[in-house]
Formats: sequence, structure tokens, C-alpha cells
Amino acid sequence: RTTATAVVVSAVGAVVAAALYVFATQDWGDAAGPKERSLLLDHAKLLGSFLVIYGHFMYYNLTGEFTEMKTWLNGAEDIMWPAVHARGMVMMPLICFVSGVCSQGAVTATRIRRFLANLVLPTMLWVFVAKPVIYDSMMTMRADTLQERVRALGTLQAFHEEWYLQALVLWRGSTLLFWSNFHPALAFVLMVGASCLGGYYHFDQSHFGWLKLDEALGFLPYFALGYAIPFKKVEQAVAPASTPAPLMMILLWVFAAAPALFDLDPLPDGHGWYGCCGAGKEFTRIVDSGLVAEYQLYFMRRLAKITIDVVPMLMLVFLVIPRTVTPISWVGSQTLHPYLFHLVLLTWLDRAWAYVPLPVVEGNFGHLFVLALHIPIALGIQYILASPTFRWLWSWCFEPAWLLDPILAPMQEEAEKSAPAKVEQRDAVDDRETASGTESDANQSTPRGMRTVFSASDMSIAESDMSLNELPDWSRGSCRWKPGRDIIGMKEAREFYPYLLPLFAAAVVLQLVAVAITGPQVLGPLLTLVPLSLGGLVVVAVNIPSVVQFAYHVHRLWQTDRPPAAPGVWAGPALVHVVVVVEYKEPVEVLERTMESIAAQTDVDSRPIVVMAAEARDPERHAAAAAMQTVAGDRIQRFIMTEHKLTEGETVGKHSNENAAMREIYRQLVEEEGLDPFEILVTIVDADSVMSRTYLSWAEASYKRQQDGRRLIYSGPINTYRNFGDGNILVQMMEVMRNNADIFYDPRQAYHPQSNYTLSLGLCAELGFWSVDSIPEDIHTAAKAMLNNFGSLTTVPIPPMISNDLVAGFRDRYVQAKRHQWAITEIAWYVALAQHQPLTFPGWAAVAGAEVARPGSFFNASKILAGYIASAWMTVYMVTHWATLPGNVQMYLIGGLVAWFCSWGMFWLNEAWVWANLMPQFPIKKASTLNWIVLVGLSPILRLLAMFFFFVLPTFDVLVHAAFWGELSYVCAPKGDQQRGGE
Repeated sequence: RTTATAVVVSAVGAVVAAALYVFATQDWGDAAGPKERSLLLDHAKLLGSFLVIYGHFMYYNLTGEFTEMKTWLNGAEDIMWPAVHARGMVMMPLICFVSGVCSQGAVTATRIRRFLANLVLPTMLWVFVAKPVIYDSMMTMRADTLQERVRALGTLQAFHEEWYLQALVLWRGSTLLFWSNFHPALAFVLMVGASCLGGYYHFDQSHFGWLKLDEALGFLPYFALGYAIPFKKVEQAVAPASTPAPLMMILLWVFAAAPALFDLDPLPDGHGWYGCCGAGKEFTRIVDSGLVAEYQLYFMRRLAKITIDVVPMLMLVFLVIPRTVTPISWVGSQTLHPYLFHLVLLTWLDRAWAYVPLPVVEGNFGHLFVLALHIPIALGIQYILASPTFRWLWSWCFEPAWLLDPILAPMQEEAEKSAPAKVEQRDAVDDRETASGTESDANQSTPRGMRTVFSASDMSIAESDMSLNELPDWSRGSCRWKPGRDIIGMKEAREFYPYLLPLFAAAVVLQLVAVAITGPQVLGPLLTLVPLSLGGLVVVAVNIPSVVQFAYHVHRLWQTDRPPAAPGVWAGPALVHVVVVVEYKEPVEVLERTMESIAAQTDVDSRPIVVMAAEARDPERHAAAAAMQTVAGDRIQRFIMTEHKLTEGETVGKHSNENAAMREIYRQLVEEEGLDPFEILVTIVDADSVMSRTYLSWAEASYKRQQDGRRLIYSGPINTYRNFGDGNILVQMMEVMRNNADIFYDPRQAYHPQSNYTLSLGLCAELGFWSVDSIPEDIHTAAKAMLNNFGSLTTVPIPPMISNDLVAGFRDRYVQAKRHQWAITEIAWYVALAQHQPLTFPGWAAVAGAEVARPGSFFNASKILAGYIASAWMTVYMVTHWATLPGNVQMYLIGGLVAWFCSWGMFWLNEAWVWANLMPQFPIKKASTLNWIVLVGLSPILRLLAMFFFFVLPTFDVLVHAAFWGELSYVCAPKGDQQRGGE
């Protein structure tokens, strides 16, 4: 019955709407109206504001949040609930309708500016600053509330929704951007259709719940009606009634006729989706019962709700509301503050009643008298909150000229000079006024172990009960001391994540300002003072460091495919090598290739122990382990498989897996077997690693070569050329740049490990093993090692390579780039160190300084981005002003261009040497000749594109993600030619 009634009512509503549109679009003469404000609209907003205030007084008393139901409104529910429901049929439709009328008109630069300055920015200031901090504190009148909200504001976590303002931003913004391109009638139909379809989905439970899309779509039809109706024409064509008959008809409709039409089931409320409020149970029943026809036609109930609401609202606007000046007409133009702050005064008033001995009234006449008494109280609240004094107190939030005028004033002046004069229905203040919007009566917003598997000859299962935060006691050797306090993880750093995005923007802007200050207008005159004869020396001097650096690295890397020297050249006991292969759902052929390279290690005193660090959620881990064991045979000392189960406080990824694996290895080798942890070298490798046959021998030689190598990290050059020929051209360019920068690193700066590296098991234990909540585990572990050594250099570059796969696909490579760039959040950890870790300033400053200088770090990324922007600006400037530059400045610029070409030549010379001398030891999928021609010939352009897609964009993606969503979800990059479905 309800659905059938809704269909009939909707059909009648459609016919009536069409008739009204035909009537309204007739030629009623000049409908432009006077240039002054529309008193009808002001009075409509005044009435809407009053209904909000008075309705909330009744609603919060009925729900028990106010206390007057215990005294002089005791037993008044039978009067007040029908009044609340009747008021709801008029209030929100009226408010949204007026907002739609105020959104009419052509899209101009002035309107867009007013939209941004008078609605968008005040809304942001309100929901992010004023409401969560000041308003909420005023509501509770408690100092601890203010302190809590100020702290939240300081960490950029202060937010308190204001659904109507947010919906108005969406409505008006979509009108300026989209709906204005359609005929008003078509726009109305499309908006109503969007509302009907959108009601089936609960947007407020999605990631975009803070946008309040449910409410925005629910009340969109009323806004659409106001936007589409030719208001001025109807206002002139329809004269207000001189008798109370229309008012009586409205009261009869809202109290009797409309409730009688749908007495069985309530209609869906605009305050949410179809499953919310009073009609939610019926919608849930229809869905659970599988009533397909009822479900598909449920949108007709929203159409019916719109129809029965619009009838009294339009009668009220055009037949009842006065159009002449009254003593309180001015309040109609200032309804924003009464709408936002009335609950504060109502709350204070309710608390004040507690100190007044109010009588207990139980009769209906007495209740009507009390309700009538609150009418002037509601009007008084409107008057106080709309007063100039109160509005002045909040002008910083709702009239943010102090923030926008320096930027937008010149634009406005230019627009006003060029725009023709026109008549508007409203003035600028309407854009920041919400008429008298309210929040939902029905949904009010108030302040708010593992196991190991050994080789076939020694199969056993061992359970580890070791706490993830407990540092073990060492049983022997030179390592009996243990740290008194763990190094903090990323948990303590996350409170600083919201600061990263604005800090990054500030860092880029400051660098650009510095460039602008010392730009061509400063550098040009300085260059004229330098003799032209020095130009050639400048070109040579620019390239000397790269030539010297190339020679150094050629000497360092030459013949590293051979063992460093005969075993025993460097004194010291034989070391135990443990190679940890961290894997999750990796292809078996990839793991077999990795195991083959490990088993083939030469010139080490003992065969390596191989650890397969698997995830317990990998269903094929045992088959993969068996395949690896088959490949290794008796060429390794022992094979161990650890299974990691994610525990509370851990994040998914390589870091938590290897942390669990190494704790188990420590338990077995040190605690059970009594080995010295500083005589055990642990090498971490990715699942797709092909190790140089001499890697372990070079790692051991480098360890023994140090004066004390126990607390150092050993890392070879990064290399991702194993499947180079499979890569996308931009991916190839990015990997060439990454590998080249790491192989030919600047020896004057601290070196950092990437993916594959070696360290002693004793150092692992001193560091508390791996942080279980830090995705960039290589960078983070190196930072902890520096911290453990009072900020000294702790990563020793060693010559042998480990070749890995590049991620061939563009999309997968972007996901990997985002994970790589997550390392910029390490800067938050350094801030947390200063706050939570007992450090001396020199020790902290040394570690933090290394992070600032690290390639790809937070400040390095801002420097690169600022450099690209500044270079583009300087290039455009030089090209456009070339003819005006002095001759010697032109020659120096030409010399700089020559030096730039020389740097590219040196870059590819470096790369050619790597491919000719280092890569033959690995099974490489090489690129075609044409591929190389394109890669080398277009390298300057490809470099810009690769850096944009795989560095700049992921950097901003990471910053936004950290600011608004927190920690990143770890995603495994595809390895090899196949993948078993790792997430």
C-alpha cells in the first residue's frame, strides 16, 4: 500500500510540477525586480531560522537532553511530537529552497570569488577550527574540553561536521561547475534523479563520510526546485493572500492530510540514505525479505516525500510570508549566526532553568501557554545572535577578508572593470548564509608465534613465546650488555603526520622564494663581473667532480665478481652467515633462482644458513620451501622456514616479517646453541635477488677489515636490471637513474642501504631487531644503527651487487614508488625521537642531519621539486629575455648548457661501464638495440616524465595519505614473470 500510494503521489506531483513550470514560465512582464534585496527571501530565511531554533527547543526536550519535560512541560509529548514532525515538513524544504533560489544566475568570476570567499573558506574555518575548539567548549563550559580541542587543533585532527554548510558547498559548487550548463528544468530533473538513486547507498559509512553526502543528496531536490523555479516571475504573478485561509490549509495538510496518506510506514527522511531515520526499518525489511519490486520502486517514496513537503512550503512562501518591511526584517539577512550558535544559548538557558523553581504543569492549556512563552525566547535568541556585536566577534571566521583580500582583491577589481552591470537576487552576504539550516533531528551530531622447519635431515618445529618488545639476554661472547631502553617506533611519530603536508609545501615555497630573490635579476649582473675567459674553466670545473667520482667507483668496483682475497687474510674467527629471504606468495621459479645464487656463494669459511621468512597466511609456503631446499641440496649448512603471524601493533610488510624471523633465529643460534651474535652475519635479501657469487666473501672481508665492524651495516649497490628488457620505457629510465645514483654515489655523504644489506645478529638485537610498524625498514634500520652509535656513519658500502627484478608495469611501478616515498615520513620519527627518546642534542642532530641529506628524504624531495619548478621558470625566463641579456651572460649560459650535455654524456658513460663490467655475471634480460636508442636519445625528456610519475606524484600521494588516512598499507610488487597473488 505504501509503495502504491507513493507512486500515485509522485505522479500527481510530477503533473503539478509540470503545470507550475508552465505557469511560472509565462510572460509576466519585467521580472527583474528592484535592485534592493528581496524581502520575501529575507523573511523566508527568518522563518526558517525561527523554526530551527524553536524546533530544537522542542526536540531536545522530547529526547531528554533538556530538562523542561520534568517541570512545566511534563506530559506534553502528545502536543510536541506532532508539532516537531509538522515543522520538519516545512523547515528543511524551505531552507534548501531558499538556498537554491540564491544560487540562480550566470556563472561569473565575481560569483566564483564570492563562493570561495564567503562560503567555502568560512565553512572550512568553522568545521576545522571554530566549531571543534570554541563552539564545543562553549557547549560544555569545561576547561578540559578546551585543552583537548586545542591539542587536537595543534595536530590537525580537529574536525566537527556541519552537514548543512558542507552540503551547501557541494550544492552551490556543483551548480557553478556542472548544473549551470543545463536548462534549469533539465538540471532539476537530473538533481532529483541523483537524489533518488543516491539514497540506495550509505555514503556516510564510506571513506567520504565526512563530506555528509547522504544529507546533501537527501535534500538536493529542494535545492533543485529553488534553483530551477523562476522565483521573481512567480513572486510578481502571485500576490500574498489577504486572509488566513492558506495558513489554515497548510496546518491542515501538515497535521492531518499528509500523515493520513502514509499512516502505515514513514517516508525516507532527507537527513540520510533510505536505511536511516524512521523509514530505515522498513527499507531494511524490504532488503532482507528480497522484495525486488519494492526495492526497485523505493525511490518513489522519496519522490512522494518531496511532493508532500513542497506543497505546504510553496504555499507558505508565496501566499503567507509577508513582503513588506517589519521591525525584524533585518534579521533575515543575518541568519548564519543564529543557525550556528542557537544551541549554545538553548543549552545555557536549560542549565539556567535548573536554578529556577519552575512549576510542574500537566494540563494541555498550561503546556500551550509554556510553548507560546518560548516563541519570544526563540525570537530573542535570533535577535542576539544576529546583532552586529555578536557578528563582529566572529568576523574572523565568517568574513575572512584578512586572509583573502591580499590575494583576491586585485582579481575582483579586474573582474569588476570588465564585467557588465547586472541585477542580482542577493548580495554577497547570502553566499555565506545558510538561511537557517539545521542538523538532523533523528540523527543529531554531538561532539564526538611462528614456527621453523629445518632441513630434511633435521626436521622439527619450534615455538617462540618471546615478546616482540623483549630484548634477549646474551649468553656468551663480547656482547653481554643490552640497551636500557628500546628505540621508539613509528607509533609515536604518527601524531606528527598531519604536519608533513603543510611543512613540505612551506619548504618548497621558501626555496622558490629564495630563487626568486636571487633570480636572473641578481645573478645576471653578477655574471657580467666575471671575465669571459673563465667560461671554459667553468665548464671544466662543473664536470671535474663527476669525472673524479667515476674514477673512484671504477677503482672500487673493478673485478668485484672475484673474491676479495684468499680466506684468512683479515684476522678474526670464522663467521656464520645467515641469509634471510623475505617472501610472501612469490613465484616458485623466482625463489629457486634466489636460492641457487645463495647456494653458489664462494670463498667463505662456512656454508650459509638460509632462512625463508614466510607469512603464515601464505597457503603455498611449504611447497615453496621444499622447492628451495631441493635447489640448495647440501650446498648450505641449514634451511630454516619461519612463519610470521601478524600481531597487534604490527603493520603488514617485509619489516614485521623479518623482525619475527630474526627473533626466532636469535633464539635458536644464540640462546639455544650459544653462538656469539656478533660472529653471525645476517644478510637480508628480497625474494627476487640474484646474489653475486662473491657477495658473502666481500661482506665478511669488509666486516673484518674494520677496526670494529660489529655495529656496522654492509650494503652493496642497488641493482634492478635482472629483467630490464621487460620494463616500460619510463620504468627503465627511472631504474637507470636509481641504480646509477646508488652505484656512483657521492662518497662525501652518508651511504644508506636499500632492500639488501648485511649486519651482525648482535647489532640486530641491540637495535631491538626491526621496527614492526615501519615500512621503509632499510632506511629505518640504518637510522637506528646511527642512533646506536651516537650519530656516526654506520653503513659501509661494499662492492658486490645483488641483482633484483624491476617492476615492469606502469601502475605496479607507481604503487612501488609510493611505498618507496613513504620513507619521507621518517622525518616525523626524528621529531618523535626528540620528544620521546632520552638523547643528547649532538647525537640527535647528527642522525637527523644525515636524514635531511639523504637522497629521497623529506627535505631532499622538497629540494628536488623546488628545483624542477625553478629550473622551468629560469629556462622560460632566459628564452624569453635572451636578446636582452649581456653577451658574456649569454656565453655563460651556453657554457652551462654544454656542461649539462657533458653531464648526460658522463651519466651514460657510467652506465655503459656498469653493463660492460658488472652485469655479465648476472642472468639479465637485456633490452633491444632500438630500446636503448630511444632510452638514450630521449633521456632528458624521459627523465622528467619518470621523475614526475614515480617521484613527484607519489610524494604528494604519500603526504596526503599520511595527513588524512595515516599509515600506508603494504603492497607487494610483482616479481619475475609470474606471481602467485600477493596483495
